[in-house]
Amino acid sequence: MTYQPERELNLTYDPQRGWFDFVLYSETPKLWGAALNATQQLRDSSRYTQEWIGRLQDTEPTPLHMALVSNDDAPRLWSSCVFDDPESQSAVAGDGCLCLTTFYDPLTWMPVVKQHYRTVTGNIETWTYWTFSPLSLPEGQVLERLIIDQDAGVMWLRNDRGELYFLPEKTGAGYSVGYGGGGPGKFAAMIEKIVASDGHDVTPDTSQVTANRHLTDWTSSPVSDRTRELSLAQLRTLRATGTAPA
Repeated sequence: MTYQPERELNLTYDPQRGWFDFVLYSETPKLWGAALNATQQLRDSSRYTQEWIGRLQDTEPTPLHMALVSNDDAPRLWSSCVFDDPESQSAVAGDGCLCLTTFYDPLTWMPVVKQHYRTVTGNIETWTYWTFSPLSLPEGQVLERLIIDQDAGVMWLRNDRGELYFLPEKTGAGYSVGYGGGGPGKFAAMIEKIVASDGHDVTPDTSQVTANRHLTDWTSSPVSDRTRELSLAQLRTLRATGTAPA
């Protein structure tokens, strides 16, 4: 499903009555999807997360924002930060805060929720971002660089236009590196798929993909456990030799 805020989704919330109403217009896709979008949580900063955060656009809450939070937390999508209103529903004793702010990513139109956590007196204060991974790149776009962002614990890609995206991921099948396990295995299979398609296919269904042994050995090795960018040419070399050129 694709959507645009304030066009296909119309949402109302009545705090007195305690429920939400919305109307969603959608069109049946031509093909069934192979997966549901995985949720991404960004708490630790990196230069890539800062680039992504910098392009986010403010928006009013939509039903897709509600899908990122619990039913109990959903009303706070409409309440102010303690810095703006010390009496807000999200304020704690006039100084702490549990507010939620809504955005969207203008490249993917995915909903984004920023969670502000502040203890009274502010000795602990954090901001966490929640969103969904895409399931592919827009039609006609190609992966140019694969990014392992160990500072933030996220896998990214940069397309042939220089734009940054989360590496497409499906629910329950996340990627990781540096140890023997399912996450590194999924990542190796994704690299195999990327190399085989020359960067055109980044859809996250790798159930029919068998990764080259060089890739599985590398993704499960400590040598892969650092922030780095890999071009398509470097990924091809990695698959062929088991070594990622500098």
